[in-house]
Amino acid sequence: MSETPASTSPVEVPPLTERLRLLLVDDDEVDRLLVQRLLGTTGLAVDVVEAASGSEALEHLKARSFDVILLDFFLPGEDGFWVLCEMGSRGSRSPIVVLTGQGSEQTAVELMKAGASDYIAKSRLSAERLEQSLRQAMRLHLAEQRHRALAEALPQIVWTAGPDGRPDYFNQRWYDYTGLPARPASEERGSAPPLLPRDVLHADDVMGCLDRWSESRLAGGAFECEGRIRRHADGAWRWHLIQALPLRNAHGRILQWLGTCTDIDDQKRAAETLSFLAEASTMLTASLEMSVTLERLSALILPRLGDWCAVYLQDDDGPVRQAMVAHVDASRVPLLREQHRAFNPSATASHGVARVLRTGVPELVPELTDAVLHEALGPAGDDARIRPGSWIIVPLWAQRRVFGALMVCALPSGRRYGARDMELVQELARRAEIAIDNARLFEMAKAEHLGAEQANRAKDEFLAAVSHELRTPLMAMVGWTRMLRSGQLGPEKAARALEAVERNTQVQTQLIEDLLDVSRIITGKMRLEIRPVVPGMFIEAALDSVRHAAEAKGVTLCAELPPGSGSIHGDADRLQQVVWNLLSNAIKFTPRGGQVTVRLRWVEGHVVIEVQDTGQGIPRAYLGQIFERFWQVDGSSTRKHGGLGLGLAIVRHLTELHGGTIEATSQGEGHGALFRLTLPLATAASSRGSAPLVQVQARQEVPSLDSGVLKGLQVLVVDDEPDALELLAVVLESRGAQVFTASSTRQALEKHQLHRPHVIISDIGMPGEDGYSFIRRLRALPLEQGSQTPAIALTAFARMEDRTRALLAGFQMHVPKPIEPAELIIVLASLTGRHPQVDSQLQAVRQAP
Repeated sequence: MSETPASTSPVEVPPLTERLRLLLVDDDEVDRLLVQRLLGTTGLAVDVVEAASGSEALEHLKARSFDVILLDFFLPGEDGFWVLCEMGSRGSRSPIVVLTGQGSEQTAVELMKAGASDYIAKSRLSAERLEQSLRQAMRLHLAEQRHRALAEALPQIVWTAGPDGRPDYFNQRWYDYTGLPARPASEERGSAPPLLPRDVLHADDVMGCLDRWSESRLAGGAFECEGRIRRHADGAWRWHLIQALPLRNAHGRILQWLGTCTDIDDQKRAAETLSFLAEASTMLTASLEMSVTLERLSALILPRLGDWCAVYLQDDDGPVRQAMVAHVDASRVPLLREQHRAFNPSATASHGVARVLRTGVPELVPELTDAVLHEALGPAGDDARIRPGSWIIVPLWAQRRVFGALMVCALPSGRRYGARDMELVQELARRAEIAIDNARLFEMAKAEHLGAEQANRAKDEFLAAVSHELRTPLMAMVGWTRMLRSGQLGPEKAARALEAVERNTQVQTQLIEDLLDVSRIITGKMRLEIRPVVPGMFIEAALDSVRHAAEAKGVTLCAELPPGSGSIHGDADRLQQVVWNLLSNAIKFTPRGGQVTVRLRWVEGHVVIEVQDTGQGIPRAYLGQIFERFWQVDGSSTRKHGGLGLGLAIVRHLTELHGGTIEATSQGEGHGALFRLTLPLATAASSRGSAPLVQVQARQEVPSLDSGVLKGLQVLVVDDEPDALELLAVVLESRGAQVFTASSTRQALEKHQLHRPHVIISDIGMPGEDGYSFIRRLRALPLEQGSQTPAIALTAFARMEDRTRALLAGFQMHVPKPIEPAELIIVLASLTGRHPQVDSQLQAVRQAP
């Protein structure tokens, strides 16, 4: 080696005061004497034992240990490499200084790799050089002993490797951690252990670590890499930071590598978890579409956390639906969907999704058994293609209630979940439940917005239809009226004009009545006057009402009304309205020459009324919608038939109020339609003691009275509309009444005091003071001033609450506009006692809004 003296070791060694035991191995006696003489001139106290061969030296090592060994490299039949290896295999830890008369720098390097502490050429041997080498060897030996003692005391893995990079030492922590058998001391310096013991470092990390290790050895720089080392206690692969630094001699040559393995699994997984959860938060909140959110959730889970996963949602107490399912093998997704469809676990199951939804407690099953799988998955638990080996199920919460569950599964050949996996899935679920709930709310808001748009569109379409339907008869009424006023029409055309005006007035009245009925239905204020009714009577009345319209269109009306016993409890007028609507609807959609048939049957305690036509029929796709409000098969401006689309909606509601059902059937367009109305028969118990059966007249029929029925009757008529005021005056005077008119509350009170009429007919809606104010002021007068004069409220305010308010204010009767002149005469005659034969039940019907 070089003549340059070695530098002082960084490890301070106390002075060598005790005598050293030195083994000198050399086959040349002269060389042994030279070494003995040089040792005597040094400052070292040495006891020397000589050996002429490597075998003899090994025998001495069996008997005792030495502080240092001087070894000749070239021995007869033996070389220094063999002797170094044999000494190491015999357990010798003594530092070895090699002496040789020849050799090269490469030989020195190989000797150092084989375990020599130093190398001295015999041609340069001197007392000073020899003492320096021995002291350096002792320092290194002492430093190595201290390092090993420290390594054994450290709570982490410590290892060393020779200059060639092959490990030659592991502390006890390594063997405890990996479960590998500890190497006997006799083997530590002999054959080096393998560079990477089998199954200790994860297979995916081996090549990366070896490449980095090779680069560090060649460059002589520090080594660092991360790899997973298997922990023997539980078989877990845990991340370690593997580091090594080269230890060099005074000449810069690497003598040894000192390495450590630091467990960083918790820190690394925590960092990965934070990164993963941050990524999850970004991905899951990037969209409000439910399908996109669930797709991204599955991408986050597979294959990182499991082999397949699913999301189950439950609305209130409804059925559990599988909102998302994904598998690392996409071909198995249909199997998972079929499994959920085919098997419905018990709500009281002790495992699985049902339990988590019921209790809100997450479930971790590291090793699934057949019993658990059969209870939670049913027969699919035996299907090896989707059978899980371990699972985690966590609840999804929103508004303090469980609305779903996230299920993550591993195949039997895969991982087994633990507490750490549960924590990660729960954290992911917390982010997922927010995203899913936001997506649910977004879908609800979108649906509500769409519904609002549809409702707004339906409202616009309905208002357009109302405008059209009201303007159409109004045009005929205005046009014929002006022609009549012009005086240019002959007697025949004048009669036709009056018929047209009357017909269109009735059409407009019916439209208004339908609108009012729908308003009552929507507000829940539809009222029925229930009494026993014979079905055949109101059916005959409805037929009489539509007979003229059918004849005018050329449609044949047929009735199959067999005699039968039994009655129903219902509102006769409203039931007539139901049948009338069905008949009118059938006539409207039946072409000329067609037929409309009404059938009445008694079936098992029910009355069945069928209205069948041979008209255009109903497309099957629309059968479920025809009873909806404002709905028409053809709602366009090019439709063939008018109307508001309210009649069938009113029919359904009135039928349901009577405890019945209505259904429509049709074989399709061009095959006609059949409407079947089913109503329950009145029971015998409920019929006993009831009022007599009511025979209902057709709506347009009004009993005729004598022309002088009101003769001598003084009537005060109050209305702010001059036309209405004049019409009422003419109608009443034509029957013999004496009429006084007033257009305001003030005028009405004045004329009442002046003329003291027998009865008052007053409008409600008037400027300034309305009819309510008028009647209150009238009732507040003294009795002798006529405060109890009978009064009728004739008004366009036709709601039930309007009728109640009018009666409470002081009116005796409430009559909605418009009213037939003959009907007004009947009401007035009944109120004043001039027609005592008029049935009180008819009065009540006429007063109903």
